Amino acid sequence: MTYKKIETVCGICPGECQVEIETDGRNIKSIKKSSINSPASVCLRGMYSDEIVNSKDRILNPLIRTAPKGEIGFREASWDEAIEYMRDKFSSIIDNYGAHSIMSHIGRGGFDSPTDDIVSARSGYLEPTGFLSPIGSPNNASVASLCYVSFGVFAPMTTFGIIGRRLLPDIENTAYLVVWGTNPKMNSPMFRYNNIVKQKKRGMKLIVIDHYKSDIAKLADKFIMIKSGSDGAFIHGIVKYLKDNDMLDIKYLKNYCHGLNAYLNYVDEFNIKRVIEETGIGKDEIVYLAKLLLENTAALLSYTGLEYTNCGVQTIRALYTLWMLTKNIDIKGGLLINDTQNERAKHLSYKKSEYKAIGSEEFPLFTKLVGQAQMTQFPKSVLEGKPYKIRGLINIGSVISINYPQSNLYREALKNLDFFVTADRFLTNDAEFADVILPATTYYEEDSYVIYPTHIILKPHAIEPRGNAKPNYVILNNIAEALGFGDEIPKNQEELIEHAFYHMPEVVRSLKENGIYYFEKNDRHYLKYETGELREDGKPGFPTPSGRFEIYSNILNEYGYEPLPEYIHGNESSKNTPDLFLKYPLIMNTGARIASTFRTQHLNIEGLLNHQPYPLIILNSCDAKRRGIKDGDWVRVFNARGEIKMVACVIDEINEGDTEINIGGGNKLFDINWRDANVNLLTDNTNQDQISGFPIFKQLLCEVEKI
Repeated sequence: MTYKKIETVCGICPGECQVEIETDGRNIKSIKKSSINSPASVCLRGMYSDEIVNSKDRILNPLIRTAPKGEIGFREASWDEAIEYMRDKFSSIIDNYGAHSIMSHIGRGGFDSPTDDIVSARSGYLEPTGFLSPIGSPNNASVASLCYVSFGVFAPMTTFGIIGRRLLPDIENTAYLVVWGTNPKMNSPMFRYNNIVKQKKRGMKLIVIDHYKSDIAKLADKFIMIKSGSDGAFIHGIVKYLKDNDMLDIKYLKNYCHGLNAYLNYVDEFNIKRVIEETGIGKDEIVYLAKLLLENTAALLSYTGLEYTNCGVQTIRALYTLWMLTKNIDIKGGLLINDTQNERAKHLSYKKSEYKAIGSEEFPLFTKLVGQAQMTQFPKSVLEGKPYKIRGLINIGSVISINYPQSNLYREALKNLDFFVTADRFLTNDAEFADVILPATTYYEEDSYVIYPTHIILKPHAIEPRGNAKPNYVILNNIAEALGFGDEIPKNQEELIEHAFYHMPEVVRSLKENGIYYFEKNDRHYLKYETGELREDGKPGFPTPSGRFEIYSNILNEYGYEPLPEYIHGNESSKNTPDLFLKYPLIMNTGARIASTFRTQHLNIEGLLNHQPYPLIILNSCDAKRRGIKDGDWVRVFNARGEIKMVACVIDEINEGDTEINIGGGNKLFDINWRDANVNLLTDNTNQDQISGFPIFKQLLCEVEKI
């Protein structure tokens, strides 16, 4: 026997563990030893893994509805019976109404790479792709409808012409790291946070920009607190300062930037006075960041925190533009552009449909770049039949009735489906409307693979599956078999790695022989846009329609959107809705991760609830004092759309007028303290980023009062 010591093998939580893996020289046989370092205590051998796997709430067998929809009432069934029942129901819908009348939706509930790889959001497709594509349904959706792709697809594709995962902060070599609108300590696992701590010890300086003092901000050498939703104004103000003081290399930038003059004219609107008023940031800090970016190498670490305003895509485009104008793109210590990487996973076949995916009319660029249906248009399709009626839904690992805005609207839509199947580990609010519930394994119970920055590793199950639960990809295979395309979906670990790495035979071979594959280390090339390494024709520039970095986006212009990275006030704001602002004068932010949960998950796990028993709303101390609210008080959070109950967390390190509200509550079957805390009762399904269709989760209005 041989042993390989692997760090953070689990990949599930914000921790850094070490394990020894027993192998026979070919395959991983067992996890021999583990040392735990997990703030959330959710790790492969952590003290709560058994609590999650063996929870009394686990679904152990397929369930078939016996009670009327809107109630919890099921009987257990075999997999054969459940699959046969689904085959009959979905086949009937297809025969009577067409394949476009059924829809799939994939969440993040499995934590696994395989489910994402089989049905993930991918850019640049001419037709919608996804789980039901082989039978001719264009309606395949996922949480990409409200997460990541504004940051990871829309913004980078309309500026660099490349996908966001190729952009990487050079943390190891930078003098300054700017963390903007993200908290890497809550990443899972937290590779980057640990690296930031390490690099700070060698002398790297950390600047953090956010609307409240998160974990990463507490580590910062400089923390800039910004009013929520005003990031675009701050960025344009920095560029105006650089322009007014002749600090930009205009001759150089004109060679590589499309729309430079138009943008520099646009930023004239953002004088210091306006920027201070919009952002709450003082002149000294505007000047500080402008000079820092121009005079030093600076890496950028951002993520999805900037997505959820009415100009989310444009704000992220502006941020990339700032890094380009200060010449911090693809240099040592800056924001690197990785070499082209082949896309993982085979594409599922696509049967042509005469119907467009729902949301294609409202958000055509979403369908173009992401290749999926926009799930925010699901209620309109089911309840109004626009553009046609969705009648059947397959959902994997997501609580649709909580995670999407205006939850009651989605509850009504789920209730009105002809047939609804969901796969999960526990009963959730969606169970009130599901006709069939399929039991899925937890991360600990399934054979899979995990991809790390330096290697790929086979992940054997650590615990035998409870009851008759199956991994997500096996459930997808079972459903696909019933609908006639089972050969396109892997049904075991061997088929899984062949599917995921079909274009990389060396990876498949190494995983089968050794259980692990190490990425080759190639020499890093810098300034690839100068040498022609980014374009297929070998010419200098970027792979965009203009061949240059597009401050003025030709794609956005083609689709009728503002081509420059404009800043706009929120649809709900003191400027646009002054009367509403008088009634609800607090800005409602939501979506930040907390250590002991992941979205709606783990709120039924007692050990994890001990870390944070109550749903919190973070308030500025002055806002709280004016309302007679003290730290720890139960409060009512409300607006014109609804109300919820939270516990006040009163601090000074958040802007007056801003709030931060925990997500995940609202499941009636989970902990009692969280049952009345579904913040999406307060959000608005019609208030969206006009480009991506993303809901506005960080720029709505609310009010708070003590209970």
